[in-house]
Amino acid sequence: MNLAGTDLNLLLVFDAVMTERNATRAGRKIGMSQPAVSNALNRLRHLMKDDLFVRGPEGMRPTARALELEIPIRRALGEIEDALSPMAFDPGKAERTFTIATTDYVAMTLLPYIAGYITNEAPGVNIHTVPIEGRMFEKLDHQEADYGLTALSDVPDRFGRLSISSDHFVCMMRKDHPLAAYKDQIPAEEYAAARHVLVSPRGDAHGFVDDQLADMGLKRRIVMMVNNFGSAPMLVASSDMVVTMPSRVADKCSEFFDLHIVPSPISPPSHMIGGVLVWHKRLTNHPAHTWFRNLMLRAGEDLTTHGVKMPEPKPFMVEGMPS
Repeated sequence: MNLAGTDLNLLLVFDAVMTERNATRAGRKIGMSQPAVSNALNRLRHLMKDDLFVRGPEGMRPTARALELEIPIRRALGEIEDALSPMAFDPGKAERTFTIATTDYVAMTLLPYIAGYITNEAPGVNIHTVPIEGRMFEKLDHQEADYGLTALSDVPDRFGRLSISSDHFVCMMRKDHPLAAYKDQIPAEEYAAARHVLVSPRGDAHGFVDDQLADMGLKRRIVMMVNNFGSAPMLVASSDMVVTMPSRVADKCSEFFDLHIVPSPISPPSHMIGGVLVWHKRLTNHPAHTWFRNLMLRAGEDLTTHGVKMPEPKPFMVEGMPS
């Protein structure tokens, strides 16, 4: 194909439709009307000699050819954008969005620090989080997210990684729960005999706790399974169940719920005790991303120093507010 005769704006339309699966939303994303998007798609179809997208009950479904083009086009657009971006990055003047694929652990522990930093230092910067859904590396490859934050230690070579924080696991339950009599550690047999809430962001009904209990010849009963930590304190506060979770999430929950927290008799594997920031290496040397990684590292250091009970924020002014 001769690029000299090709309108490269059509690739922006393709990428937007591939992401949104809807012509109206795609147009909104790139500042085009729905008819203009439809016209661009017709030109693309003629150029590629393929339908590319077929309307269905769930929106515009990509053809096999469109799926082949998705990653190369998205990668090319990203490289062009990075090449044309200013080499210097001024957070005080920048208008940019960083997207992190992660769990609500980050929202409850690290993001409050990040929120304070950008309010005072980078008011034009936005932070979006998206669920990992068991496909973090795929989301980074497809540029559905700039970063992933995970406990995994096995990261493919095409990604950079940075350790942000570490944590340990505790058990949380009502203060009148029979196991709340223990202050240091619950015996494994009594722990296994309890009724459990399992927090599983990926929806796996079996985890490291079950593996270690099995090694002891024990098995627990999982009464409820949820995909986020935020709902767990409400469940144990209104039941006889216990939940095993990272200590910093439990500490955050203790600010709002009168619950008993005790060290877990089951320790996670070494690769699950820290938060690891992961990104595609194509972003490594970009000034904006260097700044963002340093911001995340700073949040991890502040979390280690101050915990989830943050220090008093600095005074700030929002434009238009009276002083």
